[in-house]
This record gives sequence, structure tokens and C-alpha cells, in this order.
Amino acid sequence: MLLAIERDHVVDRFVAAYVAQHDRRGILGGPARERELAETIGREILLAMNVEVREALPAFFGGKQKGKLKTEETEAIDAFFRELHAALARAQNWNGEDRRQFRRDLALYSDFSMRQKITAKSRKRTEKSEEEAPFIARVALLLDPSMLEQARRAARKFHSGVGLLARKFLRQTLG
Repeated sequence: MLLAIERDHVVDRFVAAYVAQHDRRGILGGPARERELAETIGREILLAMNVEVREALPAFFGGKQKGKLKTEETEAIDAFFRELHAALARAQNWNGEDRRQFRRDLALYSDFSMRQKITAKSRKRTEKSEEEAPFIARVALLLDPSMLEQARRAARKFHSGVGLLARKFLRQTLG
């Protein structure tokens, strides 16, 4: 995951495209601000990718839905996810507090995703959810708080690309 994000310069390309499209060079503010953006948006990408990976894993076990998996399949998914988080913690040199914060934020992202699925099942196709994904809200606020609506639009589009990146990661890892 980290390699895909870094190798493809995902954050750098997203920020550069936003700055160029909206003529917002002032949001960068120098190398320190650029590093901060890369680190914090990169962390948000990891969170969004983790949720996407967790939701897509059952498809690698016969296309079944999570609730219909056999016990050993569920255990394999849980083991994969534990190892993924351990590898992320090692690669990022996280201490105990960093791991707790990541798990807390991942729970926030996961809870939102679950609510969206439940809501989607209960409403008509033409209705849209008014609730915004944590990734979109957080990335927009990090990116350009003074032009929040245009930053939200950019983050929304970016979010769909992050989902595609997560699925590509899974195909390469488990395919």
C-alpha cells in the first residue's frame, strides 16, 4: 500500500492538480507545508484504502458476502487484516499511540461505510446521502480550508481513485 502511494506520487499529483486547476499556489506555503500535506493526506489514503480492502476481501474467497463466509475464511480475512496493520505500523514506525489513533480513525471510517450501506439498502436509488465521507471532509479541510467547497469536490473525485488503488493493491497481493 505504502509503495503504491509513494511510487505513484498519489498525494503529490492530487495536490499539484488541485493547485493548478484552481490557481491556489498559496496553499502550499513551502516545503514544510508540502511535507505536512503529503503525510496527513497519505494517512487519510491509508485509512480509506483499509476500509476498501476490508470490504473487498470476501470476494477473494469465492465472491461471498462477509456474513456468508465459512469460519476459516473469516479467520483468514482477520489474519490478513491484522498482518496488514502490523506491517503498516512497522513501515511507518508507529508507536503505541500512533497505532491507537490509526485504529480509532479506521473505526470512524468503517462505521461510516457501514452506515452508508445500511442507508443505501433502505432508500430509493434516486435519493443521495447527505452525510459526507470522513475522507472527503478531512482531505478537503487539510487541502484548502478557505475554499472548502471546491476542495470537497476535488477530494470526492480523489476518493474514488483511492478506492480503485486499494482494489488494485488487493489484486496484486492476493490475485
